[in-house]
Amino acid sequence: MSPSPGSGPKPIRGFAFEPHPTRKVAVSYQVIARKWRPQTFEEVSGQEHVTKALRNAIASNRIPHAILLTGPRGVGKTTLARILARGLNCDEGPTDNPCGRCSPCKEIAAGNATDVQEIDAASRTGVDAIREVIESIRYAPAPGKYRIFIIDEIHQLSKPAFNALLKTLEEPPPSSLFVLATTNPDQIPITVLSRCQRYDLRLLGTQEVSERLKTICQSEEIKLSPKSIGDLAREGQGSMRDSLTLLDQALAYGGSEISDSSVTEMLDLVDHRLLEKIAQACIDSDPARALELGHEAMQAGADPERLGESLLGLLRDLVILSVAPDASNLVEAGEEQLTILRTIAESGGTARLRRMFKALLAEQESLAWAPQPGAIIDIALVRLATLPQAEDVAELLERLRLLERSSEPTRTPEPSPAGGSPGDAPGSSGKARARVKSETKPTPKRAESNDDSGSPDDGNGAADANAIQPTPATAAPDSPVPSDKPSPEIAGTAPSASLNVILDRLRVFADKRNRPMAASLKDATLKEVGTESLHVVAESEFFAKRLEDRREDLETLISEFFSRTMKAVITSKSPHLAQTPETKAPEREKDRKKRKQALDHPDLGNAMSILGGEIVEIVPLGGEKSN
Repeated sequence: MSPSPGSGPKPIRGFAFEPHPTRKVAVSYQVIARKWRPQTFEEVSGQEHVTKALRNAIASNRIPHAILLTGPRGVGKTTLARILARGLNCDEGPTDNPCGRCSPCKEIAAGNATDVQEIDAASRTGVDAIREVIESIRYAPAPGKYRIFIIDEIHQLSKPAFNALLKTLEEPPPSSLFVLATTNPDQIPITVLSRCQRYDLRLLGTQEVSERLKTICQSEEIKLSPKSIGDLAREGQGSMRDSLTLLDQALAYGGSEISDSSVTEMLDLVDHRLLEKIAQACIDSDPARALELGHEAMQAGADPERLGESLLGLLRDLVILSVAPDASNLVEAGEEQLTILRTIAESGGTARLRRMFKALLAEQESLAWAPQPGAIIDIALVRLATLPQAEDVAELLERLRLLERSSEPTRTPEPSPAGGSPGDAPGSSGKARARVKSETKPTPKRAESNDDSGSPDDGNGAADANAIQPTPATAAPDSPVPSDKPSPEIAGTAPSASLNVILDRLRVFADKRNRPMAASLKDATLKEVGTESLHVVAESEFFAKRLEDRREDLETLISEFFSRTMKAVITSKSPHLAQTPETKAPEREKDRKKRKQALDHPDLGNAMSILGGEIVEIVPLGGEKSN
């Protein structure tokens, strides 16, 4: 039995699929980054070095078959690839200025063009996707003029996929073009890189992003202050897309009229007025005030790391304004804020601001691992506010030199009748000198003195405290040390200076100019220093022969040392008989005792502690050395 009309199930109310006559169809919102994507080469900001090359390639009909666009995120890689595709397939082209009105331009802009194929290599990493490209590229472009493949994030392709692409990338069919885009070109095989023309896109400057944001805000009737535009541009860190996304977020947060406080709160920024007060408190050496302001900033929601970064950036601006007050292009701030910053920079001074910057930078590095970042910021503010006043280094050095000169003793040394140092006991070979190898910059050494009244020799060869000094090679360059060359009195014939001191300085001078000659003079003594000659006594005939063979070098050395022409008189201490091992034994024992006493001397330990060095050699000061 057939059912009667109207006896079937009735439709449920509310599930009818017919459009309601009064219902409005919602249109999806297009974000600013997509809505304001550049459509021509002129609209691309900050990449003139790339747009100029691509436009010239189109104008001169030198289109490469493969182009690689590299650079950070959001700087225009995909945008440039699409503009290039529109310029090549435009009805008025190929042209470097696509019309945007013809069917190919509209289809490419909408992503519907059959001749322009975009591939996301991050989601299609295998070799199968490349095989589809190879199959598709064999067909001629229709209805366009070029068949273009835009492969984004190409570094994500697998190794087999890269290998499959190589041959086609090297010799593609006519009227075809590969545009590869990546943020990490280091992961692309060199075999692929060598087949492409590479263009590196750079991060955009804050001023360039600000100009673009300002243009967009004027066109969209968005009221945003220059300060907030600068904050959005800086927060984008050189990425135009990131800055436009932040602008979209600010619109959702504050509406069409966005206040500075809304942008500061949205971006979690620190109020610049609060930062200026903190910097001024640190300059005024008011740590309590600086701590209060820092606590106020963190109570307002500022992250400790963000507060440190913001204060570091402010100190950088203050240093620049203290050096170049008129360099407003180097500091991103409005005119009113620049006036305040110049006043703070003038009160701080360049030297103090630089030290504050370095101190804060050192503390900032601890925030990454600190268990209590807020405590690090507090200590950093105390450190900035308690930095001592800086003094000029050159002025300090000059004051140290004057102090050293005023404290130097002015005694006149008396020569010994035997030609040795005053105070030497009979049989003693002179005072011991410890040569210390310095690891760090030493303190200025004391003036050399030959007076033994402060430390008389006990007859056993005890080391003189005044004789402990670093070698000239380790002395500080600016220290008021005695010169290697003798004074005019020493250089003359007058017996006003010890011959041992002259010989000791001559050895140091020879060690710098002629090391072999310094070794030959190691065991020699001086008998006489005349106005035109120097009498050198060698230990034996063997050493005298060595000096005689090098007479010319010796005379050149002593002429430079005394700053006048000098001749060398060389004689031997034992002209006929050299010392035997039996005669040398007592001398060796005496030398050993003297070395031990020199090593045990307390002043030597103090010198090593001050200089931070180690003992390299111990030799008698101007006297004989036992073998």
